Amino acid sequence: MDLKKANKTIMNTWKVFLKFSNGEDKELELFDAKVYFGGYLKIKRSYFNALYKTIKITKKYFTIKAIEKVIGPDNDNWTLNPWMLLIIKDNEKRKPFWFFIKREKDLSGKLVAIGPKPFTEFNDKNLPEAKREIKSLINYIVVYLNKFNCAIMLPNFLA
Repeated sequence: MDLKKANKTIMNTWKVFLKFSNGEDKELELFDAKVYFGGYLKIKRSYFNALYKTIKITKKYFTIKAIEKVIGPDNDNWTLNPWMLLIIKDNEKRKPFWFFIKREKDLSGKLVAIGPKPFTEFNDKNLPEAKREIKSLINYIVVYLNKFNCAIMLPNFLA
């Protein structure tokens, strides 16, 4: 079997456990981004600056502390990392999609996982097109503010 095809069929998953201030718990399964990019997509620091400005100017984008625990595809506990989980809903298509991002020391980031499953299956059909679409969506989030609603989940351990 071709290694690229084998990699594509093995959907390594990340488990993200959310705990909200109202006591509600939720578990999300996200799919490792290596399948789409052959590694983790690097996101520039300037993107996060633009996202921060977007949060400041629209009520459709907000942050909330909710990430309680993170288990990687290797079954290791990755909780104590600077995570961001973007839960985005396209207002026109009514389709949700998730981006799980690890922030780096230089304030850039890496797209580690995507979800939910219907979004990954749609994007799994044509790998080069999926890469372009995911990159475009990441950029559209900070450009087309009225097109999306966006909840940015952060770790609960943050002060």
